Amino acid sequence: MSRTIPTPYRAALCVALLGVIPLRLPAAHPPPSLALPAGAHVGIMNLLDPEVTHFHASRQIENSFLKTYTVSWPVSAMLLASVKDRLGQLGLTAVPVSASDALRRSRETCFLDASLAKGLPKECGPLYAQLAASQGMSALIVLGPGRNDSAHAGGTRHKELPEYLRGWCFVTGGNETTPTLLNMTELLLIGVSGAQAELVGRAWGGDGNSWSGYQPPPDLKAFPQPQLDQLQPLYQAMLKQQADRALAPLQLAR
Repeated sequence: MSRTIPTPYRAALCVALLGVIPLRLPAAHPPPSLALPAGAHVGIMNLLDPEVTHFHASRQIENSFLKTYTVSWPVSAMLLASVKDRLGQLGLTAVPVSASDALRRSRETCFLDASLAKGLPKECGPLYAQLAASQGMSALIVLGPGRNDSAHAGGTRHKELPEYLRGWCFVTGGNETTPTLLNMTELLLIGVSGAQAELVGRAWGGDGNSWSGYQPPPDLKAFPQPQLDQLQPLYQAMLKQQADRALAPLQLAR
């Protein structure tokens, strides 16, 4: 003859069983890291064009406009300056390298169309590995353009701005009295072993400080180059902060 266990006793029995039956929880994944020996060569590669884009946002859409300016800023040197202190502290050797033709042709795939939060696109890993092997590099630090979309910026994307904005940008109009500086770039730390390349560190540029000392030009559609050059140290500072985040997983092998 079967007997029904009263509800209060069933609850107590469940609690007791939980105390003796081990719970199988998913194993926590340690944060990625890249340990390199002292003196290892790290390639510093730039795939970002020397450009800055001005987007003017108006309440009347027909009055909004976009213009991209080519600047004389040495972007590769700016990148090197942003990472050399961290690499020097670890005893690693920073080596500027030029992108291969294959990587330049694949910039859309490897950067702009990529969801780098999920890792390197499968067709891009071999390109990085081949370049690193040809130059004797143990790792690569690569700067490239991103877009104002969820694949790149995630929850920090600017929904009030067009998704096609990319690279270094500043925005005028709206309720702001000074331009908003945006760093829509991706900075990657890629570990290389043989024919394999793995994305170990990644940092999205994000928002910057306001343009200090800004004075509107006579023609908002024609910023003079000397005025645009005021932005170089501001983007340099943003790039340094970005590099500190991207290189956080880098450490010295023991």
